[in-house]
Amino acid sequence: MAEPLVSSMGELDLEDPQKIIQATIDRGNALLQEVELYVSAVVAHEKIDRVPHKVNFRTLQSDLKNELAALEKLKTTNPSTAQVRSNNLVYWEALWAASKRSSGLVDFRRYFYWNQRKHGDYLRGKFKDANRSVDRRTKNVIPGRKATDSTLVDIVARGGHEWVRVSTATQSRLLHDLAKLGWQNDSDSDLDSENGATPDTLNSTLKDEDDEDQVFLVKNARELARAAHAHPFRDRPPVIRIVLSRLESGKQKEVDAVLDKMRATGAVVECANELSEPPPLDSVLPNLLVYPSHTSETLNIDCTVLMAMISDISHWDCPVKKWYPAEVCKQIEEEKDQKLLPDHLYPAIGSHPMVCTQGAADQMNFIVDTLATDNKARANIMLGQKDRQNVAPDILLDQWQELSDHPIPAGFQLPIRAVTVNIDDLMKTLPAVAKNIAPELGPLNAAIFFYGWAFHLTTLSANRTRVNQIERKLEKVGLTDGEAPPHIWCCGVPRSLIAKSGRPSREGKHTKTFKEV
Repeated sequence: MAEPLVSSMGELDLEDPQKIIQATIDRGNALLQEVELYVSAVVAHEKIDRVPHKVNFRTLQSDLKNELAALEKLKTTNPSTAQVRSNNLVYWEALWAASKRSSGLVDFRRYFYWNQRKHGDYLRGKFKDANRSVDRRTKNVIPGRKATDSTLVDIVARGGHEWVRVSTATQSRLLHDLAKLGWQNDSDSDLDSENGATPDTLNSTLKDEDDEDQVFLVKNARELARAAHAHPFRDRPPVIRIVLSRLESGKQKEVDAVLDKMRATGAVVECANELSEPPPLDSVLPNLLVYPSHTSETLNIDCTVLMAMISDISHWDCPVKKWYPAEVCKQIEEEKDQKLLPDHLYPAIGSHPMVCTQGAADQMNFIVDTLATDNKARANIMLGQKDRQNVAPDILLDQWQELSDHPIPAGFQLPIRAVTVNIDDLMKTLPAVAKNIAPELGPLNAAIFFYGWAFHLTTLSANRTRVNQIERKLEKVGLTDGEAPPHIWCCGVPRSLIAKSGRPSREGKHTKTFKEV
């Protein structure tokens, strides 16, 4: 990508606006080209490695295109030098540079609220009022009233663990705003009291009574802290990283005082003189994608994935027979194009230990026994049950490999441990919205998803119907600040078991996928 705009301006004829704007457009096109390469990689990656929620690159993509369109239009109006310099390309360059220094990019330019029940569902990036969902890029959700309890996050990174805010504010602007507010930072004791995110100072940043007396950078850092505590990720607030691409630390006392107040919120603050050069895209592109490594250490496996893991369709090249149900025939054809185990499940599971509810295991065993298929051996190996009970894990892996055409990845662990859960006990530990979700899921699926939710485990599922039900109810009822939703990884597609003889009525009933359970 071209050198940053701010470093190349000195090489231009500052009296020729047309040369400046053309150089700016060229730089914008180079930036857009990199973004498009990233978008292509995301689209290709999501076809192979399913993620819980699609990466929202469209906001970045469309806003940058709009910026370039505005520059092209400005070029035709014989603009002044001041007009040419009033564009936002410096911001977009800083945002993209910060993105390339990050990893696991999930979202761009998204507003988060610290009053979730009032403003709607952040899982899908929607905010709502009484009658409508509104554009995620605007914070004026309620007509005629400013939404004071929201803040913009430029980049959601590390799979959701990190929020990044980029500011292109200059030292002159900051000093001007400090003067307007009448800030006095001569007292060392005042700075000492704000330096470091101790529990007391961090709690004080979550109160907004005195925010109007704070300079814009401090106010924004406090807003980010409030929103992060309202939206925990895996039971912890996201890490806040604030990138100040045009401010330097250690040069002026007033600026350093502002930086101290920002860091008192718990944010990581990076100044221009502390930033490394943005890396070439090709050297970091794999790091920018979202991988299953962003799951919990232990994985909770639901019925659909248990069934998929033992199905012959997932392990062998299965011929289509006339008496197979249409759903089974479709799955066999799908498997020819994309292998479920090596392309989806094995990458998602990796070397993570796995658990499932006893109810999920019992349901799988019931279907295996009903169909009287050869999948019983895989079921027993996978769970270390019945004739495979107390068999050493390495032997289970050898036996698993004997029943599959696909190599077992390094670190793959068996058996899956079945745990007994009590749905009433789980409900006591979950947000109140769980009571609204449970009736729609039914006892079996409620126990599966609520177990993962209660113990902060990622639930692997191919049951998109149930996952959508959970998300819709969360959107409708909402969470309170500090409550986290369940973490669910929709991985691959369902696989049915194949019976070994034609019994149309029974096959039609029992070879259905768990979308209908």
